[in-house]
Amino acid sequence: MNDRRAVVQPGSGTRPQEHVSVMAEEIISLLAPVPAGVAADGTLGRAGHTRLSLERLGQIRLMLGLDRDGEAIAACREILEPYAERCRLVHRGYEELADVLIELGIDGLVGVILDLGLSSAQLASERGFSFRPGQPLDMRFDGEGDDPTAAELIAHMPEAELAQRLWELAEVPAARRLAKRLKERSRAGRMETTDDLVAACTEVLGPRVRKMASATLPAQALRMMTNRELDRLTRFLDSIPSILAPGGRVVILSFHSGEDRLVKMAFRRYAATGAFHMPVRKALRPGPAEVDANRRARSAKCRVLERCLPEEVAA
Repeated sequence: MNDRRAVVQPGSGTRPQEHVSVMAEEIISLLAPVPAGVAADGTLGRAGHTRLSLERLGQIRLMLGLDRDGEAIAACREILEPYAERCRLVHRGYEELADVLIELGIDGLVGVILDLGLSSAQLASERGFSFRPGQPLDMRFDGEGDDPTAAELIAHMPEAELAQRLWELAEVPAARRLAKRLKERSRAGRMETTDDLVAACTEVLGPRVRKMASATLPAQALRMMTNRELDRLTRFLDSIPSILAPGGRVVILSFHSGEDRLVKMAFRRYAATGAFHMPVRKALRPGPAEVDANRRARSAKCRVLERCLPEEVAA
């Protein structure tokens, strides 16, 4: 379940590199056959996939850009200014896409892009997504929301549940011992920053686990818990029949085995109904050249689902 896209090594002091959209060419190629209409990028980030879609796919009359991160929305207003007439930005999570379409009076989408990875801007933020010293243990995608931070989650989640989630989401070794130590430090007021998390993980797991800094996997699990990432993805997958127009395609880029498993099973379930099909049966992976140029791409998997046209379903 390793998800190494989201980590700057402890003590490195290195700022994350400029964001490069993963598998951008493959995603545009998968969306090229869709009919004319409205599309959506449910994980806007810094608009890499959105901008390329607007440049290359002339049949997209309007592109909705959704993101829970208000900073991303603000930054993309300037980035996408040349496409302002064909783009609308919405400060909402992709799991709310069905509700957004109802509010905007849009019947269905011809394309949906989800990139479930973190952006470089999020890694560079002061919300605890990397291990740069002194960051608050926040980890919320929506830093302006009322949801609990990672530090608050540790404080209030029962120890047994915390241990179970650390194992389920990231296969953290010694998850029970680590959960106990996290709770102890939290009660002592020493679980407020990324430094505190690194210290706890080093105490229990040592400096490294599977050639990674020992806080890498626990941080991944905490981030996923804090943002309810698998729950949000499940809600979106369940909404596909209500948001996708005939001939439309959903393209999802995942970096975590649990995410990819949910996508794969949902796409297969929809294809079995005869109302959808999978243009590419297996997940696409980035090529060696892209992985060499952008190490964050190495765990990426891309899957696509298409809604059949009425005449195809009837046939």
